[in-house]
Amino acid sequence: MGILGYLIVSLVAGLAAVERKGFLQAMLSRPIVLGPLTGWALGDAAGGLLLAPILELLWLGAVNLGAAVPVHEALGTVAVVGGAVMASHRMGGPVTPQIAALAALVAMPAAFLGRLGERGAEAWNERIAVRAEAELTCHHTRAAALCNLYGLAVSFAIAAVLAPLAVAVVVAIVPGVLRAAPGISAPLQVGFLALAAAGSAAAAKALRARAAPLAYFGAAAGTAVLGLTAVLFGRAL
Repeated sequence: MGILGYLIVSLVAGLAAVERKGFLQAMLSRPIVLGPLTGWALGDAAGGLLLAPILELLWLGAVNLGAAVPVHEALGTVAVVGGAVMASHRMGGPVTPQIAALAALVAMPAAFLGRLGERGAEAWNERIAVRAEAELTCHHTRAAALCNLYGLAVSFAIAAVLAPLAVAVVVAIVPGVLRAAPGISAPLQVGFLALAAAGSAAAAKALRARAAPLAYFGAAAGTAVLGLTAVLFGRAL
């Protein structure tokens, strides 16, 4: 897919960042929705669907409330899913649990970089708000309306730049690692199950209830046991 794939990643990430906080907010930027959409835009909706539930569980507590600046789950989702899909294209096959696990390992830091960018954008938006008030004082309504677009443009730009960069890193690393070390295929498959277990635990913790610790460790252990059982049973067959 080449350059077109990176352009698609950039556009999807930018639009998701705007929808996430500044416009519409119809939950389209949540990983459970954005993952399959990103995969579909890159020609592999199934690959996005493989990762979407896990990423949603991992970042279930990442919600924009007031002045809170959580990890940029939308940017992280596009980076992970986009990286996995484009790496699988490079290898000539579908997204496998091994590719998904490596892509998540490499691209997830983009979500934390996105949070840093959002913090900078919040400071920028404060200055834009002051400017909008000044324009309204002078009855320049059109100029005041444009100030809102400036704020949205900043969020768009942060995600639109970071997402394809993260995907490029995944594409540069993952195929080479899997081809150079085929013996890590089985550990990576277990790693994918561990990622699902961590997601279940994180989601339980996000409940913020008194029983959260029990649910946290129970969900992690249960998912890990079921996943390992499935792997061992598959080998036995």
